[in-house]
Amino acid sequence: MKKIITINGKKYSCLSETLLKVLNEINIVKKRTIAIAVNEEVVEKNNWKNFKIKTGDIIEIVHPLKGG
Repeated sequence: MKKIITINGKKYSCLSETLLKVLNEINIVKKRTIAIAVNEEVVEKNNWKNFKIKTGDIIEIVHPLKGG
């Protein structure tokens, strides 16, 4: 069943059941230095494979910046 989710403010329709599969769908999983929050809760990288996605989820993907 298709799910409607929001990733960084943009609506997506996906069939994936887990966060890792969603990341594969949008071709972002290969980036190693990202942090992800789903509905304002950080999801640790070792949990992406099992973290279930549902319609209405809001996913924020951030990349760290160098600086001081």
